Amino acid sequence: MVNIDDLLILLEKSREGIQKIDEDLYIQIKRRIDELSELRKSASDEEFARVDEELRTMKRLQKRIFEMRTIKIINLAWAEVCGTESGIEGRENMIGVEREFYERLVELLMDYKKQVVEGEGIEEARPAEESDRVLLRIKQDIPEFEGVDGKTYKLRKEDVVLIPSLNANALINSGVAEKIEVKR
Repeated sequence: MVNIDDLLILLEKSREGIQKIDEDLYIQIKRRIDELSELRKSASDEEFARVDEELRTMKRLQKRIFEMRTIKIINLAWAEVCGTESGIEGRENMIGVEREFYERLVELLMDYKKQVVEGEGIEEARPAEESDRVLLRIKQDIPEFEGVDGKTYKLRKEDVVLIPSLNANALINSGVAEKIEVKR
């Protein structure tokens, strides 16, 4: 059974790197928290305070251990993608779920780097095509707004305007504009 003293020692050692832990440590902690929650329900007044304090301490330690290990894993993944040294010892001490998280994170960061730094898979932003625009007649004054094309529109009743279809559809659906059909 996992206890508070062992977890405190683990936390203290974790400042140096990723420490070796049981593959099921998080499960052991969760079980102890569940046990304490059940004990608290039936505890006498004098036992309640002790059980409640242990329960709160276990939850804090669970959170802190998870956070410290996760931050180290994220930093290891970042260093891997950047090709630098992380200075974090104990990569081999990751448990299965942590190793899987690390590998998926490295893959995700590599894909992100390829897109942003190397420009793979990113298309240059292009202005909206004329075919993506709709001709409208405005039925009432509309407060100034910025269209999806980045332009500012200030529309008044009876204006006839060509605007991006996304904005046009919103205006038509709200009843403040009507589409003008153009025959070609």
